[in-house]
Amino acid sequence: MNPALANELAARVDEGWHPVTLDDIERRLRDIGYALDRRLDCRSTARIMTGSRAGKTYPCLSTGIKETDTGRCACHTEARRDANFRTLQQLRFMDL
Repeated sequence: MNPALANELAARVDEGWHPVTLDDIERRLRDIGYALDRRLDCRSTARIMTGSRAGKTYPCLSTGIKETDTGRCACHTEARRDANFRTLQQLRFMDL
């Protein structure tokens, strides 16, 4: 594993966060009618801007989320805004 990523994961555990596997993310999304849209993957380097770890960097990956039945991006203006969408929003802030 990349040392910068290992350091970031350890720091997050120290802060009370818990790593979640990609399989777990995919399962949780599938359960509410969404999927990762891996065509939108964007790999980059994140830099911490404030706090005691300011200036530290780590590799990151951003991707898209789509509705499984329509294929529409979850952020599209015509995407559904039902209970499953609200659950999707809540997943972003859960301490899994």
